[in-house]
Amino acid sequence: MAQRPKPKPMELKYSCMTVNPEEHQEYRPDDVPIIMLHGLGGNKEHWHGIFEILALDTKKKVCIVDLRNHGESPWNSNEYDVVAMIEDIKHLIDQLKAPKAIVLGHSLGGKIAVHLALTYPERVEKIIVEDMRPNGVTPEGLKETKFYCKVLKELEKDIPLGVSEIDAKNAFLKLLNESLQKLNPSFKPYESLEFIPIKCSDGKYQLSINPILLDTVLRNINELLNESSGHFDGPALFIYGGESEFKVGDDENSIKKLFPNAKLVEVEGADHTVHAFKEFTREVIKFINDK
Repeated sequence: MAQRPKPKPMELKYSCMTVNPEEHQEYRPDDVPIIMLHGLGGNKEHWHGIFEILALDTKKKVCIVDLRNHGESPWNSNEYDVVAMIEDIKHLIDQLKAPKAIVLGHSLGGKIAVHLALTYPERVEKIIVEDMRPNGVTPEGLKETKFYCKVLKELEKDIPLGVSEIDAKNAFLKLLNESLQKLNPSFKPYESLEFIPIKCSDGKYQLSINPILLDTVLRNINELLNESSGHFDGPALFIYGGESEFKVGDDENSIKKLFPNAKLVEVEGADHTVHAFKEFTREVIKFINDK
């Protein structure tokens, strides 16, 4: 079988924060940035309120990124899987003129972090994976993900027209929460508009995620995630929700085969969005600052 050509990296939209050394006496220059990767259907805005804390408490440059086919980053309907996305992140590390980075990813972003660390271990200092297994998804997690993608596809036609972007997102938020709660009555409703995957382009509202990703998940999620193999001997933190359908804690043996020095931390009461809990931020800061 012919080897797949290495995908060409895309220029991602990102923003970074570094604390002002004049305002923080304890500031120390650091050439190892933290790069935060969102999940499927997300965008870099999801990390607001967290990435600022990481910048202040770690004294590092912290960058939030829109993955390809998400948010303000370019779309590519030919190369859209994890293999392509890690080339984007490696390119971003080059753009930041950093020899390596600390990579933190949630869900799909966690899978990207895993594949990056295993493919280019020399470019990753530490890896933090939020509620994602290195390979595969549980049947329960897949069901949840497929339902989310199906809801987005069905609700796209219900995006209000002729209203402000805020009103459109509020209306979509209400519909999204109602639909997701039908699947799981204990589902905690999204509250922030930053979680709403809608963008305005040329006066028209549309989903801020390439529909090909939704179709791929519904058809065969493995076409998106790819198989990861290899070893990463550096520090690794797998932090997961005790109530999450992704059941990361049950996958410890597989995690340790790929990441021998992995530390697993369960956040009690958390679902798939672990970063909504303060314990997540505390554990991540502790892990990053640990020498």
